[in-house]
Amino acid sequence: MGFLTDEHVPRVFVTALRSNGHEVARAKELFGEATSDQQLLHTAAERNHLLVTHDKKDFAGATGEAVDHAGIVVYTDANWLRDEPEHAVRTLERVLAHYPLDELSNELVWLDQWRG
Repeated sequence: MGFLTDEHVPRVFVTALRSNGHEVARAKELFGEATSDQQLLHTAAERNHLLVTHDKKDFAGATGEAVDHAGIVVYTDANWLRDEPEHAVRTLERVLAHYPLDELSNELVWLDQWRG
């Protein structure tokens, strides 16, 4: 399972994910700025990647429900992934250890709820 990160996900978190052996595609590198939310979800589904985003307004609402996807991981603390990237990676890995990947399909995971 890989990850597609929305354009506002901190680069330091992406680096930490990659350093821990995870495949990561960045929306900014694939599409540039201001990619549509539907395009991000379709691309994540095609790649079988979880979408990591801070954009709860769009992805936790109608957009996340209207498009089939491999799963969405939302974080609400804008500084956490930047200030504690290794802790955030371990938290995300705890989610992945708890759920079989097929159960994450079309699901929304609130990463902040898994912080320990």
